This record gives sequence, structure tokens and C-alpha cells, in this order.
Amino acid sequence: MKKLYIFTFIILFPLVYKAQDTITVMAYNILNYPLSNSTKADTLKPIVLDIKPDIFLITELTSGTGATTILNDALNVNGITYYQKANYMDGPDTDNMLFFNSNKLKLKSQYEIPTVLRNISEYVLYYDDGNLTPGTDTTFIHCYMAHLKASNTPSDSIQRNQEATSFKNYLDNKAQPIENIIMGGDFNLYTSTEAAYNTLLNGGSVALNDPINTPGEWHNDFNYRFVHTQSTRTFIESDGGASGGLDDRFDFLLTGTDIINGTNHLEYITGTYKAYGNDGNHYNKAINGTPTNTAVPANIANALYYMSDHLPVVMKMYYEGPTGIEDLTDNNLWKGFYSNDYFKFVSTENENKLTVEVLDLVGKTVKKESVFNQKSFNLNLSEYTNGLYFVKVNNQKFQKTFRIVKY
Repeated sequence: MKKLYIFTFIILFPLVYKAQDTITVMAYNILNYPLSNSTKADTLKPIVLDIKPDIFLITELTSGTGATTILNDALNVNGITYYQKANYMDGPDTDNMLFFNSNKLKLKSQYEIPTVLRNISEYVLYYDDGNLTPGTDTTFIHCYMAHLKASNTPSDSIQRNQEATSFKNYLDNKAQPIENIIMGGDFNLYTSTEAAYNTLLNGGSVALNDPINTPGEWHNDFNYRFVHTQSTRTFIESDGGASGGLDDRFDFLLTGTDIINGTNHLEYITGTYKAYGNDGNHYNKAINGTPTNTAVPANIANALYYMSDHLPVVMKMYYEGPTGIEDLTDNNLWKGFYSNDYFKFVSTENENKLTVEVLDLVGKTVKKESVFNQKSFNLNLSEYTNGLYFVKVNNQKFQKTFRIVKY
């Protein structure tokens, strides 16, 4: 008996499955592409190959053709085929776009939020690593990309706040709660005392967070040299980008509080947020100038210089997703789903009598009941502690066992 018990445990243990992953997010102002230079997809390629973003948000896109070229010539290259993109939406001024790793994520919906200047784009993703089945839980990620008003006059600051307010009003009017918000973009903020920064973080009922929590007078301040994202250049190039070297923090990734706390299956990994390519040694200098850049190889420093006058910002999140249900026996007539403390059973035909038994990890029966003349039923498991359980369903002709993880 002892040997049999150990053997059974070894067979069952490998069946425990809970999706765990790391998701890399990247936001980038790509400088009026492709209008500024239609050949720059090749310049972008080494950057994205090094970062390997799962969520890639861009702004200053000038055509849908440019988005397709980035997809085909910068992302799906060197044997990579899994990147997909959102639909191109041609709004006022320049536009945004989302690219995503379809091996992990799928696009549920997208929407354009109008402001007084440019649209703020919404992209709702959900996690799907290929194991997602109908009726099981998944995790949604609400991604937003914005390009707020540029320049440093009082009226520019007021307009940035108007745009930020339009965005937060939109969040307030959505059905609550909105889980796992990521907002990226070129915010053109010179200081954390600007009203737009406070509105983005604290306006309305949905709070956002700056993962690196670095408030201050970012503009032209050596103390913030590690977070500066613009400009990568000291001279004006033919594509029209700004010069002056790295001395502004214009580009951001903000997150919802649930991502900071890890309460909705995604959690920001501390220390992973960075202005990609900024080694802290190029304050008021070009990203590829002297001294030698220690953050990235020389070819990537050159690519960052020529691709845009902005640096991309990147961060990583840890994903530990909801676990659905696994069939341990083969019977296509019966299906089972687990969500929000309920096991739902569905049969293709009416069952005269079903015996339902819930067993814990060591095989002890913790619940047993019968169901009569039903094609489906719901089993409430809220009273049980988190862990692994097996639900056995029997109609005296055959039996099916479902493995669930309650967390």
C-alpha cells in the first residue's frame, strides 16, 4: 500500500500546472516614422531584437504602411514569426500602434480616446499561452499610448493637463474595475510639479503609479541623468529630431496599483524599469558619443542615435496567471470549467444521475453529492482552502476526473 501511494503521488504531481511568465513592455517615440526616413525599420531591428518586447507601444507613427514595415522588417525577422499588430487608426496629427507577442498575448479590443491634440490609444490584451480554453479565467492588460503636447510654455502645460484629464475621465467612465493598466508615451513633462503628472497619477478614481517613483525637476538636471530619455543627439539630423543631448525625462511607463502590488496576476519586477541605453554617463551628450556607452553595445547605441531623438523605456512584469482546469481522463462528452470558486460541469446530454466527489491532494474525499436529471451544474468550492483538488464525476457507466487549482 505504501509503495502504491507513493507511485500515485508521483503520477499526479507533474499534472499541477500554473502559468508563469515574464512580460517585457517597451514604449518608444519613433520620430515621425516613416515620414522622416522610410528605411529606419532596419535601424529599429537590433533594438527590438535585444529588448525582445512582448508588448511594444509606439508613437509618432505617420502611416499604416509604416506599421506593417516595422512588423515585417524589424519584429518578425531572424526566424521570429509570432509578432502581431493592432489595427492602424489614422487620427489627427501622428498616431500610435501596438505590437505584441502572440505566443503569449491576444488582442481583445482597441479604441481611440480623443483629446484636444492627438488621440490616446487603448489596446486591451489578454494572456493566452496556448493553454486557454473556453470558460477558463485569463488575465486582461489595459494598455494605453499617449503623446502629450510638446514645448515648455504655460499654455503647453495647460494643454497637457487637458489631455491627461480626458484620459482619466475616460477611465472613470469605463465599467469598473479596470485591471492591469499600463500607460506609456511621450508625455513632454519637464517636472513632476506639472498638473498633468499629478492628473495622470492621482486624477479621477483610477490611480496610476510611476514604477521608479522619481519625482523632481527633470529638465536639465544632472541628478536625474539616469532617467533622461531625450535627446539622443547633440546635432540636428536630417530626420528633424531634437538636439541638445540627454537632459529631459519625456518618456514614461505608468502602471495601475494592482501591477505594483501584484494583485491581478501581474507584478512589476523591481529594478527592471529603465531608459534603455542610458548609462548615466551621457548627460547633455549624444547616446553614442564619448565616453563609450556601457549600457548597450556600440551597434545598438548607434541604432538608438539614428532611430529617434528619444530613448525607449522598458520594464518587466512577472505573470502568475489564473489556472483553469485540466481533464485527467478522455471523455469529450463532458466538459468542466473552474472560475471564481465555482466548478461548472457541462454534458452534451441529460444525465439521470451523477455522483460528484471532490478529493484533496492526498486523495481524501472532502465533498460528495449527487445531481439528478441535469445537463450541467455548479459546484461551490469557496469554503475550501487554496490548493490542488480533483473533481470526479461518475454516471455509473463511466467516470471523468478534473484537476483544479484553487488560489
